[in-house]
Amino acid sequence: MSNSKLIDQINKYTGSDSLLVHTQSRGLIRLYCPFTVKVIRSVDSYMVGEELEVVNVKISPDLDLVYIIGNKGYYHYYFSIQL
Repeated sequence: MSNSKLIDQINKYTGSDSLLVHTQSRGLIRLYCPFTVKVIRSVDSYMVGEELEVVNVKISPDLDLVYIIGNKGYYHYYFSIQL
């Protein structure tokens, strides 16, 4: 299956305004934007420990999860979701 078809399949269950997250205590939950993340790897001017607001989520053509923060996209692995 091509990446674009896989992205179409993923978009059937999620949108740019939410994210499905698995937690140990509550199982699978839908997290709606905006939600808070903590920087775990410095990126751009953001330093480790800062808390930021994700206003949108996207999937890159390479199937990486991208958080939209302050009108700019960042790969998810720079952050930890704060519940």
